[in-house]
Amino acid sequence: MTGNSGPKALTSYILNLSKHKASKRFLILLAQGFLAGMYIAVGALGSLKVAASVTAPGIGNFLGALVFPVGIIAIVFMQAELFTSDCLVMTAVFAGRTKIHKIVRILLIIFLSNLLGAIFIAFLTQASGIFDGAATKLIIDKALHKVNMPFYRLFTSSVLCNIIVCTGVCLSYSCKEEIAKIAVLWLAIVVFILTGTEHVVANMYYLFAALFSGAELTAKDIIYNLAVSGAGNFIGGGIIVSGINYLLAFRDIENSRHNSENMHIKSL
Repeated sequence: MTGNSGPKALTSYILNLSKHKASKRFLILLAQGFLAGMYIAVGALGSLKVAASVTAPGIGNFLGALVFPVGIIAIVFMQAELFTSDCLVMTAVFAGRTKIHKIVRILLIIFLSNLLGAIFIAFLTQASGIFDGAATKLIIDKALHKVNMPFYRLFTSSVLCNIIVCTGVCLSYSCKEEIAKIAVLWLAIVVFILTGTEHVVANMYYLFAALFSGAELTAKDIIYNLAVSGAGNFIGGGIIVSGINYLLAFRDIENSRHNSENMHIKSL
């Protein structure tokens, strides 16, 4: 997208993006999803290391939040596929351009490949021994907190998380200059980290890094957190952010399509 902004320009851009994603082969989606899982995990890893190295928790959390955005910035610039931001392709369903089962299939492929990428970095984190005692304690405490959150709190936190994340991604789509894209993404992701809300792909890394570090986590614990946070993220980005933007752009989008169809008919 160029310098155009607002719901109409954003919705048109996402509709074109959705068409492009739908045309991708399975292996391409899998590879790009794996990359995105790795990128988010790298951002989370850096954030944990910084936060654990500072004795004052508030300052540590703030400095860690400044590091985390490198992951999603890499995803946007390297055109990887991240489940949370890809929830925006639900716009194509609202616009009647595709069926929901096709979007669900794409999102499931991306979700599973994000998981594989995050697990891979979690394994390398443990195998390389880069976590000291403070970082190990931090990741285990964080993971145990996540799997013991009540359903309602976990779900609503996940909804809020992806409202924040997808707002940042939408803002980046509206920017022409790369430095502007970086700035809006950076600010949005710092807000997400500081709020402590639940991002399913980041949680994939946190939970498996904790598991490999000796945390007493069960398969049920991990599935509970990822299923609830994934559903909440989908609602936040795929229903609320994309849905409201589409409603705001609906009349302009539909009028443009009808005008185009009428012009085509007249030319026949």
